[in-house]
Amino acid sequence: MPALAVPAQAGAWELEPIGASAGVYELHDLAFDDQGRGVLSWSGFLRPRVPAIFGGLALRDPAGGWTRPPDLAGVDPVSAQVHLFSGGRALLVARAGNRRRVVVADGRSDGGFGPLHALAEFTAATWSASNASGDAIVAWKGERSPFLTISERVDGHAFGKPRDIAVARSASVAINDRGDRVVAFPDGRRIGVRVRAAGKPWGPIVRIGRMAVDRDRRVTALVSSRGRIVIAWGRDRGACGVAVRTKGVWRTRRLESRCGPASVGARDAPVLPFADSAGATYVAWVHHTSKSNSVKLARVGPKGPVGAAVVSRQRGAILDDVAAGPDRAIAITWGAVLSQTGAPPRAATYAAVRRRGGRFTVDRLSPPNVLVARGSRVAFQPLTGQAVVAIPYRVAGTVAVGAAVSAPAQP
Repeated sequence: MPALAVPAQAGAWELEPIGASAGVYELHDLAFDDQGRGVLSWSGFLRPRVPAIFGGLALRDPAGGWTRPPDLAGVDPVSAQVHLFSGGRALLVARAGNRRRVVVADGRSDGGFGPLHALAEFTAATWSASNASGDAIVAWKGERSPFLTISERVDGHAFGKPRDIAVARSASVAINDRGDRVVAFPDGRRIGVRVRAAGKPWGPIVRIGRMAVDRDRRVTALVSSRGRIVIAWGRDRGACGVAVRTKGVWRTRRLESRCGPASVGARDAPVLPFADSAGATYVAWVHHTSKSNSVKLARVGPKGPVGAAVVSRQRGAILDDVAAGPDRAIAITWGAVLSQTGAPPRAATYAAVRRRGGRFTVDRLSPPNVLVARGSRVAFQPLTGQAVVAIPYRVAGTVAVGAAVSAPAQP
């Protein structure tokens, strides 16, 4: 199949083709290692391709340009997560086989992975997180148990013995560079949280916040480099909120009475917390109304979110992703429905980028003649400070992916 490419320009951004990327079902992760190499992963479905269901990878060279290494082998593509570490190392976490095992594999940011190692069998879902040093935590929900189970590792060691940590159906996990980690999960009408400071045992379950009891609720977690913990929760077109722990004290706040919508798949949480390169914490979300949606950002201080600002107002805006870059740069991406006529509806992908000391610059990344799909991903190239956005777009009866790259950061 010939390479699929987007047009060559989109405002101040350069658009880069990613060849042989037809059949994208959902973009998963986009990340860069400390050497400037980018790795994009996705789950795909394409007939008459064999196998029709596959896990795709694309690599971006530090100097620019994309290549397609071999697809992920032996795992369920929908569940696959790829984590990058310093020194070009990587970790694959996924489910695999008829026994629905949780498996992990060490690899490199060139797309190559070693043998799969099983952590558990008969699992329903997995969640994982890592830091730049190679420390990692994997959580899963078993099919035959009510418990949420975790396994952890310190860089250079194997994953430890699994342990049940809570009774829960879903979770979010996070870890910072010094090894502080958190597990958050829906717990009735509350959010259960367990915290483990680096080198210490897990603390007890603390219950915070209030949320509706339904299948659409989502929880996200963050641990900043300074140890601040931010938990966000909500549901599509429902109430959403945020909690912050500073020096052991929890404070909770409602963000909106009507949040969302958010993107599909792994980023479908209505509120996304993140930290910039200096450790300052933020949350991004969309405020939904019948007339228009507002993409919003608020800094999260020791007492909760402050200084909520509207980044953009657009009818049909759908939050996709957030990223932090060098020198306190921030990027937010979202999709917006331009017209409901036709099948599928006409939509576009947008990005807002803010450099240190400046304001957000909002750009439409997809050209007028390109139909995009939901679920863009964004990350910063650490050597150049460029924001890189992976955009799924519709072409020739399938979905492929291209990239938009911002100008280099000014010295």
